[in-house]
Amino acid sequence: MKIAGVVLAGGLSSRMGIDKASLLLTQKTLLKHAQELLLSLNLTDVFISGSYAGYRCISDVHKEMGPIGALYACEQALCYDYDALYVIAVDMPLLNVQTCQAILKKASNSAHGVYSADALFPLFLPLNMPLKEELSRLVDSNDPRQRSLYSLLRTLKVAPISASQEERFYLQNTNTPEQWQRCKTLYSLLKNQRNRNESPEQQ
Repeated sequence: MKIAGVVLAGGLSSRMGIDKASLLLTQKTLLKHAQELLLSLNLTDVFISGSYAGYRCISDVHKEMGPIGALYACEQALCYDYDALYVIAVDMPLLNVQTCQAILKKASNSAHGVYSADALFPLFLPLNMPLKEELSRLVDSNDPRQRSLYSLLRTLKVAPISASQEERFYLQNTNTPEQWQRCKTLYSLLKNQRNRNESPEQQ
């Protein structure tokens, strides 16, 4: 199966006051951090939803439609060359390889795709006609309230995957400066803990 990894970026970031993709996490932007996370999963290819120099990007066809507009553009661009999308959000700095792999493993047993019930992302969506038709219906709707990711997942019968208490820790996102500071602190603690655990093996 050919799977296209997608980092959802390029949102308004109105509560943060700055593009979240550009926030620095130990000398890497969140965008670079998310891209490298997807690359580590050995997917077929990795793309960025948005417009960022130096990355393989897919720009929104319909502006200011949030995740639905982004997924619509990705589906249009990738549907002929790939079998599925594996989507993460740029604003989840604690997300790790193990949590992403757990969702991928569950996806292999689901015809309709799967998503994290606790955070919506990671999200695995088969690139098929039902997805194409529903995304087209949502972007053509005159009611912005209908352009809901929850609505899309419910209509397509995408299966929610409940995370363990430990996994939920890694699914935190960051929408405000306060949440960002908290996530940076937690990330540093996790990194220091990993370094301590690895150091005896390197001696």
